[in-house]
Amino acid sequence: MPHFRPEYFEHGVYHIYNRGVAKLPTFLDSEDYHSFEDILRYLVAGFPEKKDANLPVPVTYKADPKSNGLFKSLLSVLAYCLMPNHFHLLIQQKAETNPVSFQPIPELVRRLCITYSHKFNKKYNREGAIFQGRFKIKNIPSDPDLLQVVRYIHLNPVVAGLVQKPEHWLFSDYRVYAIGSMRTFQQVTSTDLVLSYFKGLPNRYKEFVDAVISEQEAKVIENYIIDRGEE
Repeated sequence: MPHFRPEYFEHGVYHIYNRGVAKLPTFLDSEDYHSFEDILRYLVAGFPEKKDANLPVPVTYKADPKSNGLFKSLLSVLAYCLMPNHFHLLIQQKAETNPVSFQPIPELVRRLCITYSHKFNKKYNREGAIFQGRFKIKNIPSDPDLLQVVRYIHLNPVVAGLVQKPEHWLFSDYRVYAIGSMRTFQQVTSTDLVLSYFKGLPNRYKEFVDAVISEQEAKVIENYIIDRGEE
């Protein structure tokens, strides 16, 4: 079934997915996961301009120094989860843009995947594509549906049998929501929108994720699963 490009509009929320070419792994060790997170953070949140020996050096700094925080005013990352052979992003576009000259969401994903692929290939002495074709994307038009998709993204490692609880998976932003465990300069995720439905309380979001998913909620999630049978 083809996945058509949606229209991008102000405050629109989009579930983005891409997998490894031929279903091969895209992350082989913890360093790979952290590299992808660093690139995402570099593009969306930006790293401090001052050089600080205690801060990680952005992997894209020398190759593309003008991209530091390039999408900060344009996009917000609402959630993400990196899996062994694919990734999920939940992105909100902050403002209207000119569809002819610049579309920030496709450009973000393009830069993210290309930069990571270059680093991955150099590290493992390989050539060629890392990700399978163009990314897949679905717009999430309603706020209640948004909550179900965030939960689905954070439960991905549990459903895949990689961990027993979402907080045990180190390569998503679930702990930012449920525990608030990341330092400010490291945080790429904007939690305000999702947590506003839980009175800003992380423990209430955790209870929501841990709760049994009803039949009606499962039907909502079905509408936004774009990776079925692809893991």
